[in-house]
Formats: sequence, C-alpha cells, structure tokens
Amino acid sequence: MAQNLLTALLLFGLLSCSGTDKETHPTKQPGMCAKEKMAADGIVRLSKIEVYPQFLNDYIKYATEVGEISLRTEPGVLTMYALGEKESPCKITILETYASKEAYDKHIASRHFQKYKQGTLHMVKSLVLSDQTPLNSSNRIINLME
Repeated sequence: MAQNLLTALLLFGLLSCSGTDKETHPTKQPGMCAKEKMAADGIVRLSKIEVYPQFLNDYIKYATEVGEISLRTEPGVLTMYALGEKESPCKITILETYASKEAYDKHIASRHFQKYKQGTLHMVKSLVLSDQTPLNSSNRIINLME
C-alpha cells in the first residue's frame, strides 16, 4: 500500500493546473487552474521530511491530498514533486516551487495546507526546509503542461 501511495506522490510533479480556455490550452485538464509564471521572488525548495515508520501510510495520505489540492486550486503552486528514498522510505523529499513569495504565503495559509500540517505534526520525526538557487540564473520553472 505504501508503494502505491508513493507512486501517487511521484505524480505530483506530473500534475498541472489547467485553464478553461480550450483554444489556448487544449491539453489542460478540466477543473484545473491556470498557473502563474515564476517571478523574480519565486521559491524553489526541497522539503526533507523523515516520518516515523508507524505513520508512513497515514502521512502519505495527507501529503497526497494536500499536493493534489494545491496543484489543482492554487495558481502559484507550480510543482510538488515528492519522492520516498528506495532504501529508507520514511525519508521523503519534496521539490516545491512557488511562483512568488506571495504564492507561498497563500499556500501555507490555505485550509488544505493547515489540515496537512496539523494532522501530521505527530508523524514527523524531522523536517528540513532547504531553499535552492538555480545554478543557471536564467532558468525558470516552466509549466510543461501548458
């Protein structure tokens, strides 16, 4: 069961918001929001989480839900690509990208993020948030699903 949910987490990186304009965005999925462009103050972050083994399945359910809702409903959440280490599945890394600091602030204030945060506090052994700088400053996260 944990493997299936980890697979679902991997799909975060493949999900994208979709607009309603079928002429300009014919490949977007119905019901998905259009994504913002990465601004100069955009955030690229690695969240490194270690979960207590007895809570792994429950944690993955929470993480899957918050990731899906965030990508579907928040234009400023560009990526949530979650991975579990093969040798240590309780060690999870999430690549998160936000269009701007404002988008990140909206995300952490959202009801779905607060549900995740409060629901998983007791499950998390350690959490390290590591902001990243692209090595090529001209790189910007591009929503490939547009």
